[in-house]
Amino acid sequence: MKHITRLFLAVAAVALATSCSTFSDDSNPYEVSESAKNLSGTWKLQTVTRNGIDITKSMDFTRFQLRLNDDGTYSIQNYLPFVVSGEGKWAVNDPQHPMQLSFQENGASEAVNLGFSYPVVNGQRSISITLSPGCHSNVYVYTLYRETE
Repeated sequence: MKHITRLFLAVAAVALATSCSTFSDDSNPYEVSESAKNLSGTWKLQTVTRNGIDITKSMDFTRFQLRLNDDGTYSIQNYLPFVVSGEGKWAVNDPQHPMQLSFQENGASEAVNLGFSYPVVNGQRSISITLSPGCHSNVYVYTLYRETE
């Protein structure tokens, strides 16, 4: 009986070891590629905070526009303190998962890089940029929405 039990355990161990095969197909039928995020368009300020205090109603921010063109150029209308003041080129660090905007003014030797978030608020994409133009003790958060044309 002892011999049969050992034989049974040995056969069961061999059966378990050989019955499990790995799936060797490298294709992934469920793989979904992330689409590129389109940031081009005319962006207007929705809210502005300075050092954590909402200052949106303190002055007229509604005229400020940041135009990110499809061809990689940008322009600013009705300038407010920003990281660049003139026209130039813009880019993102990763088209599928953008986390950094790059602005290079025409004639500038280096680009200015800004971290940003790109959340969906009420079904609409927005851009939230944190910057310190001028005085580094003042931290502004610009939340922009894309103007529908």
